[in-house]
Amino acid sequence: MPNLVDKHLVKAVIDLAAFLEFASEEDLDEDASIQAMEQLASELGQMSEDSKQAFVDIADRLAPDYGEREGFVNGLAASFGLKG
Repeated sequence: MPNLVDKHLVKAVIDLAAFLEFASEEDLDEDASIQAMEQLASELGQMSEDSKQAFVDIADRLAPDYGEREGFVNGLAASFGLKG
């Protein structure tokens, strides 16, 4: 099966994760945010090892584009269990 992970997919996941992480309680219920992040991590964890590695590589390349949230992006793959 071809690797379907590309820059746009990884960016969409990062953007969603950043929204869930940094949304105020007025914008999003904290429990719902945590539940969505856990579901996202669970689904990403189902990817093949090659896809996980592709995700990590792309996320690492995109991280500087997120400015003050670069550290969040750099830690995202590990928090999702995609790398050690």
